[in-house]
This record gives sequence, C-alpha cells and structure tokens, in this order.
Amino acid sequence: MVNIRLLQVSDAMDFRQLRLLSFQESPLGFSESYEDESKRPLADFEEEIRPIDNPPTYYVLGAFVENELVGFVKFKRDRRSKALHKSMVHAMYTKAARRSQGIGKLLMEEVIRRAKAMPGLEQIHLWVLHTDRSASGFYKRLGFIPQGPMVKKDLKVGDQYIDAEYLVLYF
Repeated sequence: MVNIRLLQVSDAMDFRQLRLLSFQESPLGFSESYEDESKRPLADFEEEIRPIDNPPTYYVLGAFVENELVGFVKFKRDRRSKALHKSMVHAMYTKAARRSQGIGKLLMEEVIRRAKAMPGLEQIHLWVLHTDRSASGFYKRLGFIPQGPMVKKDLKVGDQYIDAEYLVLYF
C-alpha cells in the first residue's frame, strides 16, 4: 500500500537521498544536476521540504511504501497578489524500480486535490523536459494542456540540447 503525506524536516535525509537518486536515474529529467545538488548540505534539504503556511501553500509530498520514501512532488502557490490564482509543480519523481505502479499518479492526484481546495486557486503549471523518457504524456492524461509552443534547446547537457514544454491544468 502507498501512503502519501507531507514531508517533514525529519524526512530530510531520506528526501536528500531520493532527490540525488533522481538525478542519477533521470539525469536529463531535471534542470538541476547531481553534481550541483550533491554539494548542498542537509540543512538545505530540510529547508526545501519545510511546508509554508497552514494549510500549506508550499510543500513536498512524499510517497511511502513500507515506510520507504519512493517518490515525491514539490508544489508552490504563487504568493504575488496579481498571481494568487496560479501555482507550480517544481519537481516530480518516482524511483525507477517503482514506476508503472501508479505512484506518480497518486502523488499528482493528491496535489490536484489539495490545489482545488485552495480558495482562489485556478491553475497548476509545470515544465516537462523532452528526453527519451518524457513525462509529457503522463501529465496530459491528468488533464494538463500545452501552454504555448515547445521551448527549443532549453537546457544543454554536454553537447545534448533538451527541449521543454510548458503545461497547465485549469480548474
């Protein structure tokens, strides 16, 4: 059984390990790199998962199987007065060994459920990097739609360029 819950500061070590694993297993799936993130101290990861506000407008959800953190998603509502109707998913990841088990879908469904409960929130935005394992189809099956043309050569890893797609889910 999968347990989805807000990560707390006490989960920081497990989150750090999973976040670093995400860069190793999917190096082209994130704009951050293992090399950069592995240099960050544990305190940075503690701060990264600390929820903001009550109920939280910024948080990291974790997916646990038998008390093991196997996936996460980061959510942030825009705090600017002219943009309070928008939010962003900053990163989503499920361990490679746990993919195709519906864990990512459970994480995103919980983000969407929580977002829809926020007064005045109307949309969730996210970026998808187009690699050989693009998650674009996954998000589109959840109801996200493209928000403009593909961004060509958004990132460069070595000699390889990676395109990006901006998606949005309107409530």
